[in-house]
Amino acid sequence: MVKCQFCQTVHVDNTIFCSECGYYMLENTGRETDPLDTLEVRDEEEKPVSHSDPSAAIQRAGESLAIRLKIGSRQREVEMPLNVITHLGRVDAAASVFPEVDLSDDSEAALGVSRRHARILKQGGMVVVEDMGSINGTFINGKRLDPYLPEILSDGDILQLGKLKIEVKIRKR
Repeated sequence: MVKCQFCQTVHVDNTIFCSECGYYMLENTGRETDPLDTLEVRDEEEKPVSHSDPSAAIQRAGESLAIRLKIGSRQREVEMPLNVITHLGRVDAAASVFPEVDLSDDSEAALGVSRRHARILKQGGMVVVEDMGSINGTFINGKRLDPYLPEILSDGDILQLGKLKIEVKIRKR
């Protein structure tokens, strides 16, 4: 038996994700990704930005950007700056989980949203979303994301947490 390091729930050996809080239970396995060669990173940064590219505004230096999310069937709108990490999930006061975007009341589809489901942040001049080891998965335009691997999020994308769909708009502030 193993105990979740975050919420202390007991699970059988080799459990990958905590069924209570979604915490990734295999942190100390020694697995890691290969680092990018610095030449590859430099080549990406030196590429000219196409103005027809929907994410082009994200790459322009010196501009303050915000992200607007239209959440679920009620189309509730939430807007936040992209200069901080934004966590998406469900509030659970008993477990001290308070994401910046609380999806607890966004329809019955929110039942598929983990307490710590995903996060959105600006990384290397791009806006990315990262699944935080959620049980029901995170999707961009129908493509399931691998846990803990950031994926580029562009203006107009449909982000899906479990069964909850969220329309993404990125704009200058």
